Amino acid sequence: MLEASASHQRDTVDETSLLLPGSSTPSLGGDSTSSKPWILLVTLLAIGVAATDLGSFLAQPPKTRMYESIVCLRYYERADPSKIQSNGVIPEELCKINAVQDTVAMIFGWQDLWDALPGIFLAVPYGVLADKYGRKWILALGLIGAECSLLWIMFVCYIQLPLVLTWLSSAFLIIGGGPLVIVAIMFTMLSDIVPTEKRTIIFVYVAASALVAELIAPVLSSILMKKGVWLPIILGAVIEGLTILIVLFLPETLHLRNSGPRETPGGKEQHPVQMASEYSSKERSGFKAQIQKLLDTLKVLKRDISLTLVILTFLVNRLGRQSGDLLLRYSSKRYHWTIQKAALLLSIRAGLNLVTLLVLVPVLSMIMIQWFSMSPQRTDLLISRGSVIFTTLGFFVIGFSPTPALLVGGLVIYTLGTGFAAAMRSIAVFMVGGQTSHDIARLSATIAILESLGMLLSGPFLSFIFRWGMKLGDAWLGMPFLLSGMLFFLITVITYTISLRDLNAAQTPPSATEDIPSPVHSP
Repeated sequence: MLEASASHQRDTVDETSLLLPGSSTPSLGGDSTSSKPWILLVTLLAIGVAATDLGSFLAQPPKTRMYESIVCLRYYERADPSKIQSNGVIPEELCKINAVQDTVAMIFGWQDLWDALPGIFLAVPYGVLADKYGRKWILALGLIGAECSLLWIMFVCYIQLPLVLTWLSSAFLIIGGGPLVIVAIMFTMLSDIVPTEKRTIIFVYVAASALVAELIAPVLSSILMKKGVWLPIILGAVIEGLTILIVLFLPETLHLRNSGPRETPGGKEQHPVQMASEYSSKERSGFKAQIQKLLDTLKVLKRDISLTLVILTFLVNRLGRQSGDLLLRYSSKRYHWTIQKAALLLSIRAGLNLVTLLVLVPVLSMIMIQWFSMSPQRTDLLISRGSVIFTTLGFFVIGFSPTPALLVGGLVIYTLGTGFAAAMRSIAVFMVGGQTSHDIARLSATIAILESLGMLLSGPFLSFIFRWGMKLGDAWLGMPFLLSGMLFFLITVITYTISLRDLNAAQTPPSATEDIPSPVHSP
């Protein structure tokens, strides 16, 4: 269940700190090394993040195979019972037919929608509770809900109930709010305790721990699946259960907030988490007040057309990138691979993402700023344009790839665009006036709303497109990736409508805008 939000985690948290305006990657060595109690807590949180992702991605391939085998058995019981072996198992190669894969795609597509609903509707209430009663208890609740969700799926599959009953697993996510709340609380706890000047690098390290888990889990899962599908699923559930115990041993961070303040334009100093909390606490009582707060949040879209287009790219980005969740089933169906073999693609993707996020994007950003003396605005603009072009090309190559080698090549090209979300967030921050703007919290909330909407719509929509492609024939199995490529082509056009004048004008007082030179359009 949590693996469904892993790409969302990377886009919304991992990458955002890599390209913050005017910042380079900080070093951990600037502070006094005498007493740093926060380091132990950060280490425990990083272990918790890694363990959560390890358990989730460990269970993903066998869960997919289990769904496939159950649907396959039901199909051949009606269509051709002679294909059923004496032990009641259908050979996996017989389960790649359209009738089976269509049902599996439908189950997963609607599951994504149901899983997204609790986080969208309960993120604010649980955020308020976390501000009032403490972070760790809300985090523990979220992990308990996720564990119960996985256990329900295991129960349905074990006694071979109709797979549509797995959708009820989403109801358990009401306990704690699901993946979106879990991720938000984890990084809020980090923000509470990590010194401001070290927050960027710590966020990167914690994000890297999740990617390392994603790198290891599919390989381990593939090995364990040789013994059957239940061993990796049970191990994943045990690891997620151990994460709950880790959280219970964490100290509460609500009252350990880092004293490093941030100065607002009015001269008043505020902690970033306090600013977000104050914003979310305004008008938070009553249904009408919640609707009004939502409308107030979306007012940032009226600021100017360029900012509106930039923010809307996050909706399109989320819709497009969710097609990555189809990679396992797409490769298995297209190349007639076993799920066990296709799972290795997830490790390849994680490894490439790790290199891109921790090496390529930071190094490229540093070279452009330090060697070529480019402004942070120009750097982010060029990186966003390059990233979205790579992503677009990657999707088209994956969608059209007739051979596994070409698919891996498309995957490499696709991951070169991983820095897009970070660059666009940085550009959006510039366009509302920079890090000291009063609109930062509203901007973040608007982006979160649009990304959540993208997650909500993408599951059933991409599932429908995948099923449609199967009906058209093997050559069109990559339809979800081709559609994502077209969506990212639209984003490419949007990035080329943004000029440095837009970014400079956003941070220049109205009286000074007359002095801005003519627009500079980066190639």
